[in-house]
Amino acid sequence: MSIRRSFILAGVATMLALPAAAATLNFESEGYVGNSVSLGNDEAYAGADVTFSSANGLFAVKTGGPADGFVPNDNPLPVGVFGDYFLTSDFGTTTAMSISYGTAVSAASFDVADIDGTGSNTEEFTFKAFFGALEVGSIAVNSGDPGTGDRLAYSIGFSNLGSLFDRIEIVGTTAGGTRHIGIAFDNFNTTVDVTTVPLPAAAWMLLAGIGGLGALGRRSRKQPVS
Repeated sequence: MSIRRSFILAGVATMLALPAAAATLNFESEGYVGNSVSLGNDEAYAGADVTFSSANGLFAVKTGGPADGFVPNDNPLPVGVFGDYFLTSDFGTTTAMSISYGTAVSAASFDVADIDGTGSNTEEFTFKAFFGALEVGSIAVNSGDPGTGDRLAYSIGFSNLGSLFDRIEIVGTTAGGTRHIGIAFDNFNTTVDVTTVPLPAAAWMLLAGIGGLGALGRRSRKQPVS
């Protein structure tokens, strides 16, 4: 094997052996000031390579402050679980949020607070993971389920789906369709697992080129000497 070919193969091996990349987003390091910061309908967080979108509007809400994230006084339980700030959507009879990743991920987890209500005011949430237009995972949570309740943080997680995903869609409604609800989020964790990531196109091109060079070398060696 030639030295040049050895270096090329080493480069491909390096691309294939990259460690899993993880990102955590908890909103404490974003520099928010005040009880409630309006973020419009879209907010991108470059460090986590993720964008949140909601037609209801997005807000960064100070934990314990007199803002309309949820009541009373926006104190999720257990104490300290949401740190100083968390993300929320505005209240509506239905609420929805989209989480879009710049790079497809293999696993994600986050906490959602205050899934509660009774009777016709029972809150019902669905969390769906997509790769492009393909739905690859779904979780349904209703108030009354174990771990839900007033101000309680409920953990949602997607992993081992057999596919990467690049978007999570969240929809919240109430049984009676009249109660105003919102979404309170924090502690986002995402993982890109290279063992499930398709080989990059550039790597395939390199491998194809190496194969072509090898075939050309073999052909040259077989040419008769004149």
